Amino acid sequence: MSTEVLAHTGATTRSAAPAPSKPESPSGGTAKDPLFSNAKLALIVLVVVGHSWGPLFTDSDTVRAFYMTLYDFHMPAFILVCGYFSQSFSGRPHQMRRLVTGVAAPYFIFALLYGAMRYFTEDEFNPSLLTPYYLLWFLAALFVWRITAPIWKLVRYPLVVALVISIGASTMELPKELDLGRILQFLPFFVAGLLMKREHFEKLRNPVVRIAGPILSVGILAAAFFYGNDIHIDWIYYTAGATQLDVQWHTAIGLKLVMLAAATVLIATFFAWVPDKQLSFTRMGELTMYPFLLHGFFIKIAEDGYDLYDIPFVDTGAGAVVITLTALVLAFVLLSKPIRWMTSPLVEPKLNWILKPTPRPPSPRPRPQAREDKPTAETSTT
Repeated sequence: MSTEVLAHTGATTRSAAPAPSKPESPSGGTAKDPLFSNAKLALIVLVVVGHSWGPLFTDSDTVRAFYMTLYDFHMPAFILVCGYFSQSFSGRPHQMRRLVTGVAAPYFIFALLYGAMRYFTEDEFNPSLLTPYYLLWFLAALFVWRITAPIWKLVRYPLVVALVISIGASTMELPKELDLGRILQFLPFFVAGLLMKREHFEKLRNPVVRIAGPILSVGILAAAFFYGNDIHIDWIYYTAGATQLDVQWHTAIGLKLVMLAAATVLIATFFAWVPDKQLSFTRMGELTMYPFLLHGFFIKIAEDGYDLYDIPFVDTGAGAVVITLTALVLAFVLLSKPIRWMTSPLVEPKLNWILKPTPRPPSPRPRPQAREDKPTAETSTT
């Protein structure tokens, strides 16, 4: 996952090291970089916390401010990381197999499982294969984004094009099929990840960003507190366009630019402070698919099945704190080994019964180092 050191050039010879491998992770690669493992762990915990706040934000301006600030950056940051680890995707057989087993298959499996859950919470069985339910939109979007990753390598100004698509989509009426609104409007974050290198994340850790980032982030939180009630929540979800939200196209463009700018500040601040070293919990960052796919059952059953969010205590400040702490515990419980052992056939299906085996990609072979007493084509002069 981490960027390797390029070959150095000597005065008369050049020793060739293996070409640096780009990050690759259909649903998590084999090489581990602690920066991204820690980032993914923090982000998945924030996803669980954010969903636990969902039923609360309408009753509290404070919760709404934190909720809107969190939603403006945690999924964009996750998507950026996904783009970063899609740089090597070119549609090779082993990559397609991991895309199917790590993204497509869990989407269909959990669409059915959440559909069954809805029979209990909403009195109807609705697997929603074409209109992703709740959190499943991310798997549908990730599949589309990753499949198109090689195309972005051919585009001359990929980030500009992605921004135009995203901003343009915000001015339209967006269909619900495959949650196309999110696929188009979140696209710049994925493309930005495709373009970023490890050193770009390292540059975010300079003192200027580490000091200015939190200050600006507090300003964004304050703006969400004072003006959050004036902004439709769907602007934070990236689900709808101007027509659906009954605003003019120029207003939609202005709001989208504000959201993108705020997300950029929050993402930069986040990566400026994420630990870039191996910690006792770092490896959990490679297991984020488990809490991501499983926590929705607990949130929705608590909200719609047992109406726990209707308890008066939940609407108090202490209740919001209890909900937050419960969500934190839930995230780490779903990362535990027993839960992973029980649910791995659903979260990480092997599909050997339907998919052909794919050859393991060959390891890069280093070229032999040129001997100093024999000039090579690189070192000889005419």
